[in-house]
Amino acid sequence: MAHLWRRVGSALGFAWLFLLVLCAPAWAHAQLLESEPVADSILLTNPGELRLHFNEPVTPLAMALIAPDGTAIDLLSATSGGEKLTIVLPQDLADGSYLLSWRAASIDGHPIGASMVFSIGAVTQTQAAPSGDPLVAPLFWAGKAALFLALAFGIGTAAFGRVAPLPPRAIAIAQVFVLIGFCAAVLTLSLQGLDALGQPLTAALSPPVWATSLGTSYGITACVLALAFLLSLLGLRHRNQAGAALIILSAILAPLALALSGHASAAAPQVLTRPAVFLHVAGILFWLGALIPLAMLLATNSDAADAALRRFSRAIPMAVAAIILSGITLATVQLGQPGSAWLSPYGVILAAKLLLLLLVFGLALYNRRRLTAPALAGEAAMRRRLRCSILAEIVLVTLILGLVAGWRFTPPPRALAVAATVAEPIFAHVMDDRLMAMLSISPGQAGPASITIDLMDADMAPLAVQGVQLALSQPERGIEPMAQTAIGADSTWQVNGLTLPFGGSWTVILTVRLSAFEQRSVTGTLDLP
Repeated sequence: MAHLWRRVGSALGFAWLFLLVLCAPAWAHAQLLESEPVADSILLTNPGELRLHFNEPVTPLAMALIAPDGTAIDLLSATSGGEKLTIVLPQDLADGSYLLSWRAASIDGHPIGASMVFSIGAVTQTQAAPSGDPLVAPLFWAGKAALFLALAFGIGTAAFGRVAPLPPRAIAIAQVFVLIGFCAAVLTLSLQGLDALGQPLTAALSPPVWATSLGTSYGITACVLALAFLLSLLGLRHRNQAGAALIILSAILAPLALALSGHASAAAPQVLTRPAVFLHVAGILFWLGALIPLAMLLATNSDAADAALRRFSRAIPMAVAAIILSGITLATVQLGQPGSAWLSPYGVILAAKLLLLLLVFGLALYNRRRLTAPALAGEAAMRRRLRCSILAEIVLVTLILGLVAGWRFTPPPRALAVAATVAEPIFAHVMDDRLMAMLSISPGQAGPASITIDLMDADMAPLAVQGVQLALSQPERGIEPMAQTAIGADSTWQVNGLTLPFGGSWTVILTVRLSAFEQRSVTGTLDLP
């Protein structure tokens, strides 16, 4: 047994080093921060290119421009990836409204996508973007839930067989779960491609779907999981030293695979989050993998059952400590600063998971404090209670794994907080020898904005005027002056409902009516990020 634990320790050490080597700067989940031009902009001329700004580097998966007549133009080959996607537009675009439908892959392997509309010359009716198959998402959830169950009751149970001998029925059940897990890994690999490209289920076997899926970080995870399930199956069927080695290897590959993709593993700092995911999954597999064998063994009054219960009772505190410490670490990283994002679907799922976990931990503590010792002493009633309690744990754990599968579709609060960040106001001054104006633009970025104008005379005293008109232009982009009449009174005026489609330097022309017979114009620049 000591020799076996030394081998396990060596393998875990290599897995840990492998995770540290893979660590690279990343965020929790890709979010679109802004676009150039902003959505719903009306441009006088073809902008030549579009830019999508994200909070982390992304890989473009699909990029379609739908023209006013409904024609779809594939722009994927004209798109460069990174933190800022640049999409080069065709030069011969006619006037009208265009819809850009895009999809990209986050570092965590999860695809994201949306649509934006912009118009050239005039606003016309836009065509709807093609939507994916509505069955893909529920099937993906079911596949992920089956995958997690197979990890727990397939690979986890097989690994527990290295701690205590497994009953024949437990071996058979573990083999069934391992086969389910292999099929689920292949199924979710195909569904990943369908989801990434927004394709229907009928395209599940198409080469582009598989190529896209394998190109994401989840593709690596699914392949490593499939290998782990195969190794576990071989180990269960060959009950010798070679089989034991295969099971140990599969029990290391399984948590390693889940640490290669997903919200938690992609969050910064990865030197902390990837090993935390590995420890979290490894601890869960040991705990859950023991439940079915123990429930079966406790149905008998045998020395094998007592030995298995003793070994599990000695080892489980280490597994629970790893689960709790790594879970707190990952939750802290993913939740980020307290705020409304905690009430997102991700936060709701986490809250439900924690409630169920409290029940599971309560049962586990009750088992350890009240039932284990009497059961080992041979009290039949306590053995029955302990078995029923373990069966209740299995039911609760199944619910928890179903909840966790739903995280695939919910960005964590930390990522939502990044996307919800509003730029601080920026300020600009325009003046001549008699008039000075301070402009406050909120938010200080391209897109919908409001501008407050405070007027002063040469001595910087408030200057009451009769009217103000603001004009903004970007001649180098072909954007002619956009004139807006300000509302207000005396020295403070406001321009609302203004859309600045691009960042960069804007020319400002401020026309101020000082009296019924006099008006002045001052010119300056406004620099948007």
